Amino acid sequence: MKRSQLILDEDNDRRLREMAYRQGKSISEIVRQILDEYFSELERKEREQSVQALRKLDQIRESTAKFGVYEGDPVNEARQERDAEIEDVWRQWS
Repeated sequence: MKRSQLILDEDNDRRLREMAYRQGKSISEIVRQILDEYFSELERKEREQSVQALRKLDQIRESTAKFGVYEGDPVNEARQERDAEIEDVWRQWS
């Protein structure tokens, strides 16, 4: 365990003390319990978002699969087209 200090507003302090009293636990135990629950929920939401993102990728992959995969090199092709256009311009000026 590691010691930490919290600064709470009066309402949160009161509610925390009441909760600890009702459950017969220390304030530290209550804070650890709240943090554990919060972090578990945060991790669950992150996993859920990851799963949703993967599902969306699968949907995109399925919807674009009918188009196939382009086997060429688009960057090289664009360079070749640009070079050909430049050659045409030089020929017109020569």
